[in-house]
Amino acid sequence: MSSGSVIGKLARRSPAALCALLAALVLGCAQVPPAEPRSAVPASEPRGSAPPGALYSMFHRPLKAPEAGVEVLRLRGQGSQIFRCESQAAGPRWIYRLPEAELRDVQGELVVHHGANLSFEHVDGSRVFGEIVDHVPSPNDDSLPWLLLKTRAYGPGALSVITYVERINTVGGMPPARCEAAQLNQVLRVPFSADFVFFR
Repeated sequence: MSSGSVIGKLARRSPAALCALLAALVLGCAQVPPAEPRSAVPASEPRGSAPPGALYSMFHRPLKAPEAGVEVLRLRGQGSQIFRCESQAAGPRWIYRLPEAELRDVQGELVVHHGANLSFEHVDGSRVFGEIVDHVPSPNDDSLPWLLLKTRAYGPGALSVITYVERINTVGGMPPARCEAAQLNQVLRVPFSADFVFFR
């Protein structure tokens, strides 16, 4: 017997029974779990915790991964980005000078000092200097971009094997859009934090 004939008979004999049948069908369909949504995060999303913006990766390309890099150290950095008010053709602007930050492990122990020329100095005396080879905007408004640095190592120690450093999960660190003529030559320190990931 077709479903159409069954529904027709119920409608003629017992409208209430027909309503109950239709309600059961509707509720049964509603209880079917929806298909698992496909992730908007590409497989090449930068290492580290997920960006705060859920749609971030849909509109920003990911940070390029280090070439055959193996993560050996991950530290949380806090400090300042230092700017100087300088005269420019378009008027006075805050010009980037250097970072000053302390990088600590999960126990809060100081491991690396981050400073001028994108340098990283380990407490054991080994150092690396970074050169920016890739960058993407931060998903946090008014925060430093995420960076990939190719490094040169100096001195024996923990950093002697490091070839790349990522700066990710940045918060803060950006200066105002412009400074005033009365601020020329003044220095501005803008607090920031970020995760630094070291690769060999």
